[in-house]
Amino acid sequence: MARARITYLSDAEKEFVHEKTLAVLERVGVAYNTPKAIDVLEAGGVRVDRETLTAHLTWDVIEAALATVPRTVLLAGREASRDCVLGGDRLITTSDGMTTYMLDDVTGERRDGTIADLADVTRLCDGLDEIDTLWPSPNPGDAPADVVPLVTQATVVRNSTKHVQDEVRTPEMVEPILDIYEAACGAPLTERPYFSVTNCTIAPLQHDAEMTEAGLKLVDRGVPIFVLPMPQAGTTGPMTLLGTCIVNMAELLSGIVLYQLAHPGCALVSGVGSAVADMRSGGYIASSPEIGLINLICLEMSRFYGLPTQATGMSADAKAADFQAGSEGGMTALVAALGGADSLIASGGLDGVQISSFAKYVLDNDQIGALRRYLREDPIDETTALMDDIMEVGIGGHFLGRRSTRRFSRTEVWRPQAFRRGTFEEFAGRPLAHEAAARARRILAEHEVPPLPEDVDRHIDGVIADWAARPA
Repeated sequence: MARARITYLSDAEKEFVHEKTLAVLERVGVAYNTPKAIDVLEAGGVRVDRETLTAHLTWDVIEAALATVPRTVLLAGREASRDCVLGGDRLITTSDGMTTYMLDDVTGERRDGTIADLADVTRLCDGLDEIDTLWPSPNPGDAPADVVPLVTQATVVRNSTKHVQDEVRTPEMVEPILDIYEAACGAPLTERPYFSVTNCTIAPLQHDAEMTEAGLKLVDRGVPIFVLPMPQAGTTGPMTLLGTCIVNMAELLSGIVLYQLAHPGCALVSGVGSAVADMRSGGYIASSPEIGLINLICLEMSRFYGLPTQATGMSADAKAADFQAGSEGGMTALVAALGGADSLIASGGLDGVQISSFAKYVLDNDQIGALRRYLREDPIDETTALMDDIMEVGIGGHFLGRRSTRRFSRTEVWRPQAFRRGTFEEFAGRPLAHEAAARARRILAEHEVPPLPEDVDRHIDGVIADWAARPA
């Protein structure tokens, strides 16, 4: 079977990156910034400094931790029909999160996201077949600040049955958030991991204390963790892409060691969030050729260590769902997919993942479909060579009447849902983004999400009310 693929590093170059990553972990070390992490590491034989809350990691400890990481990860849905297996044969895609704003694709107006927007985006993604899992967007700016994380999760589980990936930033939020998800799916997350978390390290070479303490609780409750280093070349990472990738891999391995020592065999995924900084402003560049190359290096090194992976995908720096957005997202996503990513942060984000766009979700859904056509395994044998047809049609004939044409026409050529084919006259004067936004509105009007049982709805409302009423 043939499958499109690309590589970047030679075996010798992988060994070089490995050696340099180990040098950073052994000689510089990593700051975990919480005694709870230091306790786990010290009990596992890691050399720690309790005064500075840092640790120096050696290959023997790292190798032992890598050996216990599962190679596949179940990402369960609210319903079993929505279950996905990351690390299997299928590329898993997720919507982009967590944006701040919503874009009106017709007027170009940008405004703060609301609870209603979050519900609409979630339901839209539930109705788009190529999007497998959800990372909530946009942030519901009209929710009271102290309950935003809980309102977010409640809104998502009420408007989709797909798996949800998000952040848990404080240890205190672990129990109420997991209460919502276990109530919604009717099972412990140790049995059905309906929720997974992104654990962002702090570049260079640090872990956030509260998020790390939350992570230590989450792995004990069966929640998969996507360890997501985010050094930016030129600011929080070295100016070269290679240097930034070495920092990425050091931070990644430091997270792998901690969580495997805390709970051997827990589900962990190598997330690639590293990027480059705009050296004129210091801002985050979400999509550029350099992002694709960073993805390739970190994906290949993650496979070198035997880890399942998630790459940056279709994010764009464009300010609308235009040619720039499609070009940026398409190139970055194709490189990551052909580079072997198991999962892709894919759809909906504009302006450095600050803005959500209905049109972009719809258009990215087609991008993902096209990506999967690139990734499909195709037989290279007599069944697809069609030599009998070629011989019989001969010179100057055509293949329209051949049985093989009818047989393969539905599977050989990918068909878009929103991208345009056909005649110029069909689409003249009709902007693609406007039509994609209209398609999104039709999906929202027609797509129905199975509601939660009434008692589960009441329970979730109670979780939020109890949190809001807790003593200050």
